[in-house]
Amino acid sequence: MARSKALLNVLNLVNTQELPIEKQFLNDLKASIELQDVKNSRKPSQTYKPSSLHCIRNMEYQRMGVPLLGYRTSNELIGICESGTDRHERLQEACIAMKANNIDCEYINVAEYVKQRKLDYLEVVSQQGNETKLFHKGLNMSFLCDGIIKYKGHYYILEIKTETSSKWWERQGVNPDHILQGTAYSEALKINEVIFLYENRDSCNKKAYLLVVTEPMRERLVDKIHECEEYVANNIIAPKPLDVPKKYCAYCQYSERCKQDG
Repeated sequence: MARSKALLNVLNLVNTQELPIEKQFLNDLKASIELQDVKNSRKPSQTYKPSSLHCIRNMEYQRMGVPLLGYRTSNELIGICESGTDRHERLQEACIAMKANNIDCEYINVAEYVKQRKLDYLEVVSQQGNETKLFHKGLNMSFLCDGIIKYKGHYYILEIKTETSSKWWERQGVNPDHILQGTAYSEALKINEVIFLYENRDSCNKKAYLLVVTEPMRERLVDKIHECEEYVANNIIAPKPLDVPKKYCAYCQYSERCKQDG
């Protein structure tokens, strides 16, 4: 249903023959970007994602494979994601180059790290460039890892984020929205410290902050996933949490289904 609505929306953009030719071209370009994204899109996997652990109901919908009612990605958002991916790759290469520049920093191959540390509960799904896709069998959680670095003799998980100028200039620490994600990575890779590297999309200025993950943080995350699994197993929709900020609801891809469930 979501896909058919997306197609209808972008095709409506094309039907603008009375506009000046440059406007027609622009609308057709936007429509093509969104149509191509629909063609390339895959059915979301029914696994937990570290970046989507704020709302237990959202987690359950993801786990159940609930259709995305009326949800459509805009060409602007597609471009932002592509730009972020490009910068991730550049920054990963810059981290790799540190060792060659006589800096005590080694970029660790995540797949080899998993094998050497005998983290048998982790499956290396794929490696694309310097990014590794992992699946946590015990928690039914899949995620992309930007990397692990060994800096001055100590291992850190590296997580790269790009953000708007307004957010970057106000940034004074790890974004609270990213703490659960860092905790999930820590639980999976058994590394207690995560370096978040934030880059300003407009100026490419950078800030870095350290998240130290504690055992109670990991326990709370695991308990939340186990709680969600119970709702899924019993086919019961989780109560809508009252402590989730409204901004998550505004951008939630399951918002229409959530309204239906009350």
